[in-house]
Amino acid sequence: MGIKRSIVLASVWAATLVFAASAFAIELPPAPPGAFEASTGCGCHGEFRDQWARTMHSQAITDPLYQYKLAKGNEETDGAIGDFCETCHSPAAAMWGELGRDPGDFSPAALEGVTCDVCHQITGHTEPVGNVSLEWTPDGTKRGGLTDSFSPVHATEFSEVHTSAEFCGSCHQVIHPVNDLVLEGTYTEWLNSPYADEGITCQDCHMTPGPGVTKPNPGRVAAGAPEREHVYIMTFAGGNAGLGDAELAEERLQAAAEMEVIAPDVVAPGEGTSVGVRITNVGAGHYLPTGLTDVRRMWVELVATGPDGESFEVGRREFHTVFHDADGNYPAEIWFAEGVESDDRIPPRESVEEMWDVTMPDGALELSATLYYRSAPEEMAEAAGVDIPTTTMTQASGTVFTSAEDADAEARPAEPVDEVAEGLDPLLLVTIIVVLIAVVGVGVYYFTKSRRS
Repeated sequence: MGIKRSIVLASVWAATLVFAASAFAIELPPAPPGAFEASTGCGCHGEFRDQWARTMHSQAITDPLYQYKLAKGNEETDGAIGDFCETCHSPAAAMWGELGRDPGDFSPAALEGVTCDVCHQITGHTEPVGNVSLEWTPDGTKRGGLTDSFSPVHATEFSEVHTSAEFCGSCHQVIHPVNDLVLEGTYTEWLNSPYADEGITCQDCHMTPGPGVTKPNPGRVAAGAPEREHVYIMTFAGGNAGLGDAELAEERLQAAAEMEVIAPDVVAPGEGTSVGVRITNVGAGHYLPTGLTDVRRMWVELVATGPDGESFEVGRREFHTVFHDADGNYPAEIWFAEGVESDDRIPPRESVEEMWDVTMPDGALELSATLYYRSAPEEMAEAAGVDIPTTTMTQASGTVFTSAEDADAEARPAEPVDEVAEGLDPLLLVTIIVVLIAVVGVGVYYFTKSRRS
């Protein structure tokens, strides 16, 4: 994309956004000063506060990757996208009129991004779900999913919206404010999945211990509160192993997919054949990967090792979204995106296959497949000044033989082995047998001699 064309596109985009923002973006109503307190005021919920502090919610506005992308977007659109992005990443800043400032100048609660009090003073949501389609009543009453909550410190109230996927989807569904293109579709991915049909919500997986739905989870919601059969936790674990809780992120990533190698059992030397992988989304109620999927990276590599011990890459496939701009150029940044060029991610409980051609060597071919994940490309992480690890999600292996006899031999159960005998030196074994015979012989001699006498 040429410099002149970039400037024109940025100007058109910015002008269009100013004109269309009121039609597509949710404008949050102002909140009185001090309406939201920082997490330091949530001392009665210390365990939950500590859980939240390790999440990406607590870093929503300070995340270096987000700040890098925001700065780039503002530069290329003459500052047009800043308020749109920051409204989701710090609703308190939006309601207090602090957007556009350096985050260091935000109020304490606004600097905490998606902080406790911002979520617990939500009272509803609007339609369509997305682009911060939430409603607040910032009156100091703390709202949640308990019908019988009580606190001697503040007013409490049951909130049905807190028990719904729409509560999460209101921010985890991002729609282009000019052309309605879905940029992040985690909510609709769930809505159209078997998980929604079965009544499994975002909270059931991302706010319970371990991968998947782990309920009930007994516990207390505050110091001195009664023991309850089930309480949701504030880990919000996702796939960010670099900036979030690495242990929880890796745990979920490694439970998200299953993989198997697809290959014939026998191929004659010199003949061509197809080998590949089948990957199934077994653990995520949304696509793999999800979120800002032009940035997320999930890929599979299939490596073969021949009879000479040399390894080579058979093939590689990436799973992510590629956007194109108004002229069909791709990949396009989300602010210039006009459509989806490709999207080969894996829906919930569905599988994808990828096959590659190989020529069979003169001996068995060992195949090894690995599925990897990164929350951001290496070049983006380097530019943002952060270290983002590559997580191994799952692995699989298989073997192609050159003859049915070799395949049968590999599949045939091993003959039982006397482990004691196998572990002994042959000479030592012979010595032990000779000694035993001698001992028995001596015993028989003296026994016979005593009977005669």
